[in-house]
Amino acid sequence: MAMWRDNLKIGVSVIDSQHKELCDRIDQLFAACNQGKGREEIIKTLEFLEGYTIKHFSDEEKLQLSSTYPKYKEHKEMHEFFKKKIADLKYDITKNGASIAVISKTNYFLMDWLLNHIQKVDVELAKYIK
Repeated sequence: MAMWRDNLKIGVSVIDSQHKELCDRIDQLFAACNQGKGREEIIKTLEFLEGYTIKHFSDEEKLQLSSTYPKYKEHKEMHEFFKKKIADLKYDITKNGASIAVISKTNYFLMDWLLNHIQKVDVELAKYIK
């Protein structure tokens, strides 16, 4: 589960609420998978992520630029990687169907993003802007 925890907060309310929304959507996907309904939920989740990343990454990148964050370029590249990965997963599912393997790959990727990007990279950003 990707349940929201206070240690994910970066101290910027709009970003924190967006991260919480992301955790909630990932939890919905995991719950659907546990109920055998992952195939129905996976496309909804990926479509949500396509829209979410446009707004969220833009907000985060504006924050980085306004605070002259020295790791802005690397952070932006991570965001671009995430968007491409989501597009690739959606394409794979659209072309080949929502197999158990691609659903598992999506779940793993999203949990890895939470653990490695939000809990580490975004928290590092939070420390810089405080």
